[in-house]
Amino acid sequence: MALDQELRRIAEAAVRHASDGEELAGIVPAEPGSGVRLYVCAFRNGDESSWLVLDADGHAVDDRSLVRDAVSIAALYELAEEAVGAGGEEPRVATPAELDSLGAEAQDRAAFATAMKQATGTVDELLKDVERGYKIPLS
Repeated sequence: MALDQELRRIAEAAVRHASDGEELAGIVPAEPGSGVRLYVCAFRNGDESSWLVLDADGHAVDDRSLVRDAVSIAALYELAEEAVGAGGEEPRVATPAELDSLGAEAQDRAAFATAMKQATGTVDELLKDVERGYKIPLS
C-alpha cells in the first residue's frame, strides 16, 4: 500500500480518538526500529495539544518506550528536514536510515551536526508534552 493511502487509513482511525472540538492536526509515520511502523498523531483544540501513536493496524499504542521512540525519531527527522531545507514534496517515513541520509545530503555537515545536537532539548520538551497530553494511559 502506498504511503499516502496508509496515511488516509490512519487518519480515519485517528479521528475516532478526537475529543469534542478537537481536530487531527498531523500525522508523522515513523519506524523507530526495523519493521515497526508507527504513526505519531497530533490533535489540536485551540491552543491545547494531545497526542496518540497508532500502530500499522490503527490501534493505539500504550507502551511508553515505544511511544517515546516513535516521537523521538519523528521529531529528529522533521528537525533534520528543516536543517537541510528538505521536505514538503511527498510524505516520507521517519527512520534512522532516512535521518542518516538527510545528514549525508547536507551541504554543511558540521552545521547539520550542530543543529542535531541542539535538537536534543527540543525533542525532550516534545516528549514531555506528548506524555502529558497522551490520550490513553501509558504502561
